[in-house]
Amino acid sequence: MSSSLQSSSVDDVEDFGSLSLIVAKLFSPIRDSAYLHTSHLPSSSTLVPPTLVPIVAPVFQQTPRYSPCLANDRTQGGNMFAKEGSATIGGKKDAPLKKSDRRKLRDRSLDILFTTGGGGNDSNNEDNTSEEWASRAEKLINDAIIAPKGGEVLSRKLKLASGQLATLFLRTPSPPDDGVEQKNDKASADHQTYNDIMQSYPTTWPYHQTTQPILLEYEDSDRKLHLVPLLPLLAALPPPLPSSPLTKVVEESSITDAPNKSKQYKIPNISVHPELSKYICRGADLMSAGIRTFPSPWALRQSKGLVTISIIGNPQPAAIGFVDRSLFREYCYPKNGGNRGEYDASAYVGTGSKGIGVTIVNFYGDDLYELGLPTSTKQVEEGGSLNPLTSGVYDNGNYGNAGFVDGKYVYRILQEIEEDESDEEENANEDEANKNENNAVEETVIEMKEMNLSDTNEGNAEQESDNNVDEEKEPEPDHDDILVAAFFTSLLQILVNKTSLPIPVSTYYAKHLMDAVPAEGPKLDLKQTSYKKIGPFLLDMAAEGVIQLGASKDGKDKCATLSGIVKNHPDLVAFKKKWKAENGAMTASEGKATKKAVVDLFIVPRHIADILQLDKDEVMAINAKTEERKGTGFLTKKECNAIIENYIDREELKDPKGKGKVLVNGPICDAIYRVSKKNKTQDQQQEYPTSVKRKDLIEKFFNKMEKGHALVEMPGSRIVKIGRGAPPSVDIEVENRQGNKRKFLSRIRGMEEYGIDGKTLSNDVSHRFACSASVESNPVGRPALKKNCVEIVFQGRLDVELTALLTGDEKMSTHGGAKNSDYNLPKSVINVSLRKGIAAKKK
Repeated sequence: MSSSLQSSSVDDVEDFGSLSLIVAKLFSPIRDSAYLHTSHLPSSSTLVPPTLVPIVAPVFQQTPRYSPCLANDRTQGGNMFAKEGSATIGGKKDAPLKKSDRRKLRDRSLDILFTTGGGGNDSNNEDNTSEEWASRAEKLINDAIIAPKGGEVLSRKLKLASGQLATLFLRTPSPPDDGVEQKNDKASADHQTYNDIMQSYPTTWPYHQTTQPILLEYEDSDRKLHLVPLLPLLAALPPPLPSSPLTKVVEESSITDAPNKSKQYKIPNISVHPELSKYICRGADLMSAGIRTFPSPWALRQSKGLVTISIIGNPQPAAIGFVDRSLFREYCYPKNGGNRGEYDASAYVGTGSKGIGVTIVNFYGDDLYELGLPTSTKQVEEGGSLNPLTSGVYDNGNYGNAGFVDGKYVYRILQEIEEDESDEEENANEDEANKNENNAVEETVIEMKEMNLSDTNEGNAEQESDNNVDEEKEPEPDHDDILVAAFFTSLLQILVNKTSLPIPVSTYYAKHLMDAVPAEGPKLDLKQTSYKKIGPFLLDMAAEGVIQLGASKDGKDKCATLSGIVKNHPDLVAFKKKWKAENGAMTASEGKATKKAVVDLFIVPRHIADILQLDKDEVMAINAKTEERKGTGFLTKKECNAIIENYIDREELKDPKGKGKVLVNGPICDAIYRVSKKNKTQDQQQEYPTSVKRKDLIEKFFNKMEKGHALVEMPGSRIVKIGRGAPPSVDIEVENRQGNKRKFLSRIRGMEEYGIDGKTLSNDVSHRFACSASVESNPVGRPALKKNCVEIVFQGRLDVELTALLTGDEKMSTHGGAKNSDYNLPKSVINVSLRKGIAAKKK
């Protein structure tokens, strides 16, 4: 297939004969180096549209293999509207816009969505098709914002979770026209041309029963104002064709100097695999490894990094966002300037790349989607404007696209129905996994052909009832479900038993996976699963990030050993909760109280970040693993070390003359080695080194950092508290009772900083160690206490016992009262002081 695409031209595309083959070529996972422009498409008279199939089940029964491509799951709040209620907070009522403000908003929207000229490299192609659909699109935007036929545009003030202020613009329902589009007849829809489909998109606002968010205006951290079109508006516009594959060689002059002045989309599109849609719908940002098509640098510069994201096989955008700042800078403005006209996006995105690719603003399934859901499904089904792609009603809650399912997944809707002989010969050279995948697609397409898309819901209900009757007669176990359940159960057993890793896959399969299959119930038969063998299944689980696999010594077998288990993977955590709910606690160790630990954090001072021109996202810990640290500026030692290491590599400061040394440039001298005026004598002259050891420079950099701390609850690494400076201490002081050197008093304060109530601790200690206690909120002759804090005075010397009780270390004290503690504070926060005349206890 790659050879055919590499030699693609206008004539080659016309030889495809039907749009279904073109779409299949464009939306297939990109492994080729061709670059197709929208101007390459043949005229509408030569095109036959693809069969538009609303899929309500996954196309692939076998999960395809791909690298883990997403991060920042919705539960971690990776996006603006991932959290429930984020589109409704603000406290003020929606205000209707004036006509003058609507006109300004319309002009800004047109400027963001469309561009004139320079969009194609075929200057001789004077096709009026683009002008026609662009004119229809402009009419739609004019009707959506100006609302000449009724309806209003409302503005809603929001304060996002990050503290940013934003304005959300919503369009109220428009009154339906007399000629409301009804569902197309399937027989006639199959013979629509490409131009017919493009011209079938509405010119008036198609949402007649629901209020939809259409635009978002917000200010970023650099105080730049952005206006972003949202999915309901994009769904009413003809979908953009996918961007180029990851590799492209073309003269830039032919792009920028082309006399073609036709209207084109200004916002480029990125395509991803359908399997990634479920993560996008949960609120995850798109990682660069998951990108399968990527626009040219000049297209990204023109849109200022704003891109839409669609699923391969479903061109309607499922998300919109901005390309990551560092990726945008490296790709669009390379250091060496790059070779003119030669761009290789595979060096920045695609398989093997790391980091966030696109920070998503609006995605299918977020709170904005929930905002536009219909209140009555029956009224929606009775009539309304239709989405030309799948003849779905725009008001149905899925933007009229049958591939959009319940805000949770996006399926393919465009499939290749027939293949010519050349494609069959090429497919014959594919490996066994690709053959199975193609067979699954062909079987699904055959089933789609047999289905009548115009059937009513009653017909579907009758078919489902017939299937239910058959299942009751001959129930067949789902071996894929059995395999997945046994897999996660075996991983939990390995973690509980502390089985040493790595272990051979054959041993894991025989002694762990098969033993995890319940004795009562259906047995596991791998041949009845979609994977057929254990190897493809484990590779799939490794691609999703659940486990880590090791290769054989010769490197031929990538699935030779099970080398690691990702304990905090969301799927494993969710299965563990479900398993515990059904089977009770796994081990006695899980019933133990959690322990707390103090982790040192670092803050990069603002003047150092400005002098060294450090990346703001890195300095502010935007990509921190824990939600509590994101955007706070609190960095771990590893992250702080990575910042100075990246600076050394970026500025090429490695000293070629000295091993392990780095050069000291001007910014480093000013930021790290410069002596302050307070510490500088009058006649002292500042001397800066020219070359230092790398470890000395890093140590000096850490000394300039502001200190911070985090109280972490283990296991799970959940941050309980985070703050600047050293962690607050729990002070234990032992003193003699007045007039008697043989009797003592023990005082303790500061336990409230770690969530310990003073009265509760007083009663617990009195019961454990059989001593009297008094709680003082304003002790006389003692340092003042913080608000709502107390000091507890115990009779007797209890410094060792209290330390053992608070830390949970039973070995520190022989007293039985220190056992079974639930406090588990870190030892580093316990500060014991003995007054004059009191000797330390012998160990």
